[in-house]
Amino acid sequence: MQRKILNCILRTSKSILYKGFNLNSIRIGLKMIASGTHANFGSWISPITSEIIASKSLSFTDIHIDNGIIYWIESRPNEKGRSVIVSYHQNGTYQDETPEEFSIGTSVHGYGGGAFFVRDQQLYFSNSKDGIVYHKNLKSNVIKPITEYFEGRFADFHADPRHEYLYCIRKDDSKKSQFPPTEIVQISLQSKKTTVLFTGSDFYSSPTISPNGTKISWLQWDHPNMPWDATELWIADVNLQGIISNKKRISIESKQSFYQPTWSSKNELFVSSDITGFWNIYKVTDSKLENIYTREADFGRPMWISGTRCFDFIDENKIISSYCEKGIWKTGVIHINEKSFSEVSNSLTCIYNIVAKNNCVAFFGGSETLPLAVILSNYESIQKTKVLRNSIGDIFQKDFISLPELIEFPTRDDQVAYAFYYKPKNPNYSYSDDQLPPLIVKVHGGPTANADFMFNPKVQYYTSRGFAYLEVNYRGSTGYGRNYREQLKGQWGIRDVEDCIDAALYLCNNNKVDKNKLIIAGSSSGGLTVLSSLAFHNIYKCGSCTYGIADLIAMTEHIHKFEAYYDQGLIGGSVEKEREKYFNRSPLNFANNIKSPIIFFHGDKDVVVHVSQTNKIVNELNKNKIYNEVYIFEGEGHGFKKAESIITSLNKELEFFKSLLS
Repeated sequence: MQRKILNCILRTSKSILYKGFNLNSIRIGLKMIASGTHANFGSWISPITSEIIASKSLSFTDIHIDNGIIYWIESRPNEKGRSVIVSYHQNGTYQDETPEEFSIGTSVHGYGGGAFFVRDQQLYFSNSKDGIVYHKNLKSNVIKPITEYFEGRFADFHADPRHEYLYCIRKDDSKKSQFPPTEIVQISLQSKKTTVLFTGSDFYSSPTISPNGTKISWLQWDHPNMPWDATELWIADVNLQGIISNKKRISIESKQSFYQPTWSSKNELFVSSDITGFWNIYKVTDSKLENIYTREADFGRPMWISGTRCFDFIDENKIISSYCEKGIWKTGVIHINEKSFSEVSNSLTCIYNIVAKNNCVAFFGGSETLPLAVILSNYESIQKTKVLRNSIGDIFQKDFISLPELIEFPTRDDQVAYAFYYKPKNPNYSYSDDQLPPLIVKVHGGPTANADFMFNPKVQYYTSRGFAYLEVNYRGSTGYGRNYREQLKGQWGIRDVEDCIDAALYLCNNNKVDKNKLIIAGSSSGGLTVLSSLAFHNIYKCGSCTYGIADLIAMTEHIHKFEAYYDQGLIGGSVEKEREKYFNRSPLNFANNIKSPIIFFHGDKDVVVHVSQTNKIVNELNKNKIYNEVYIFEGEGHGFKKAESIITSLNKELEFFKSLLS
């Protein structure tokens, strides 16, 4: 009977779950299904493999519209993480605009972003391989450098309307300083001469030229602030020769975080500010902010990377925007003159970067069933969307997709925090009500970041194998306003740890998961939460730590400029004044308390969290004879880009979890 079923499936291509399905997996699965659909949680056979996730998964940064053509950057794991500018044309064709010798990217501020700009069929981009800025004439397809070799990096580009000058941020590494200066520069497109316009502040962002070319606006901030703590909005005049004058700061009456200064077609400046506790959009009038619409939602994001956008103009009176409420992103239109708002029903729950031009609206978006994708709409029917590029392709059957559930759970100090919960799901298996699955508690990085309410193939990799999965937006996460974001101030390593535990116990108390099979996983600052949870608490069976922080004191010695003072706000003072706090919050110093096995992953080129952080904690675990596995990936930085690294980390992590749960 089994052989008949197998032959039937092999003859019927429609029965194969996805392209490239391993036939051995089908045979094994058929044996299990034929003998019964009951199997232990965590042991289920799934068509969602690490190879498919790695080979198909694209990541997107930066998106622009010009002349009706959509341009974006996509990073390709199967090309060793090379980033390419791709264009989509209205006739339905796609084109790689940058050849193989280029990889588009920049390391300004440490995390990149804002690596290209296009206007009037003139494309400007930064090549990560040499740091040089290039110009491509999209009419002739000729590519030429517009800067000489410089020991530094450029980002956040914006050309003046006449294409005489290119304005951008420059990080100057020529002085070999731990904290290299950043500045706004002007590049002459004729002479290749680079002129420093603004310098002296620790950071600059978002240099933007008005449509008539007579104004420039930008953001700047200084240590110890992060850009979501406090930034300054500035404006100045620009003449035909590119000379800057009448530099002026806008709205100085209170501390606030500005985001995305943007000029309308009428040469009026708009900006997002969180002066009320949420990032809302304002019009700049007479050096003051004029409210156009107020909502307890974030029309902005923390500026970890350059060039992000949450709004743009459909016309002189309408702004298309993305905004976040309780961690879920939505789309809406602000009517400026009427100071009114209308929601756009497009079923999307996560949106990154939104641009509008030439009757097109384009953005990166996703939903519970749609992985992050490049999406196109138009002014007349904004609610209707077209997927131009799916980050992982249409390879998953809906029967295997576990949908997220928003949960609000009580914390131990009588507050409320948030998480997204995914049940195990695989149509080939069933289980009785008295069976409870293991739970993976996933801690996002940042920590000033967030988990997205959106299809994530790595989540489905586990839920389709019988794991429950919980992504926690602990206090300190974004998308819930400034007050929620700042509840981690002085409490890093404590409140994030406790919120993750409280979220897991909330599910245990509601008989959703097995309290004896709790797993914690996280990367970067999430790795600190993982290690702290294991060092200071005893509820997790095991942990997975990816380029995580173990020693906060040593972190301050290797830290890059962007985050040089980040720890002070999160811990509650400098390491010089609060050394005891840094010591007591460092899991390395309490490694003898760790009894649970841990698996580690790190890149040897990581400049954000040095690989020595992993080596140190592993040495301590080895002294205490605590089982651990360590995988150091050659050539990888803070975030794995190569397909082989992604495959290895997923496979080894799964094997590790299964071995400890069996």
